[in-house]
Amino acid sequence: MPAPFSATALLLLLHANAPALAPPAATPWAMTGAPRFTVTADSAGEAREVPISPNRVLTFVFDTPALGEDTVVVEERERFRQVSLSRDGLMLALLLSDELPPGTRLRLTVRFADGAPPTSLDFTLVVSPRAEPQVEVYRQPRPGDSYRQQAEEAEARTRQCQTVLARERAERDAPRGLTGLLALKQMNKQGIRAQRIYKDITLRPGEAFHVVDAVSYRATGGEKEAGVTRLAVELQLWNQGTRPWTPVNAQLVGPAGRWDVQVWPPEPLAPGETRRLLVEVEQPGLAPAGPYLLKLWDERGTRTATLSGVTFPEYVP
Repeated sequence: MPAPFSATALLLLLHANAPALAPPAATPWAMTGAPRFTVTADSAGEAREVPISPNRVLTFVFDTPALGEDTVVVEERERFRQVSLSRDGLMLALLLSDELPPGTRLRLTVRFADGAPPTSLDFTLVVSPRAEPQVEVYRQPRPGDSYRQQAEEAEARTRQCQTVLARERAERDAPRGLTGLLALKQMNKQGIRAQRIYKDITLRPGEAFHVVDAVSYRATGGEKEAGVTRLAVELQLWNQGTRPWTPVNAQLVGPAGRWDVQVWPPEPLAPGETRRLLVEVEQPGLAPAGPYLLKLWDERGTRTATLSGVTFPEYVP
């Protein structure tokens, strides 16, 4: 009678025969047929279910070393006969007892040694009589450049909010029109500069809109050491689609960052109708002339209009 095969020996055998990881393919399955997860920092929170069968070893093969066996967190760990991480941290083997009924869900958390985001991943182990013996996990940490970009965009949004808050506080008792712009130092002696840009604007292919006319405006003001630029675009949009559209949100994306833009009027644009639409944003400092990308979308965010090639009059000191 052959000697019983221990779980430790089985783990070593699996480790010796584990296929070498190749770069992730576009399909969600490896050549071996094993399920494959490709995870980025932005998709780390998505649900990942992995079937597991009692008395069958389930092996996770990672392309990035896990932190250590003591950091692997398994719900109801006492139900597992073995939770073993290889020395290099690239393979985790789980052996579940036969005490749990099918459909039972257990959470598994794995932390990674390099500390780069995503620093950990969660999996839901679902007890099932039909389970794959191996799962491959490819992790794509976020590069440092994207963090710098995210921090710069957050800083730009903070400055914009501070500027808007200061302006709204000052506008409570200020006059309207040009007098108000001068009183609030939102316009200097250069006044408001304008340029026609409808020939330079292009809509994203497949849009249900047509730009009949477009004029951009720039007004520069603020204190000498803290300038403020107001940018505005006056659009004549023709709805060539079959449904009405009400743009209530907009964003201006340019060389110096992105800004939420005020839209007026927030009224529906009926099919076959042409409507005047104004968007405006206030930026701290001297905003570059462009080019910018202008995005407009409805309240649900289901219909958008994306215009590229938006420019503004050059600043002349």
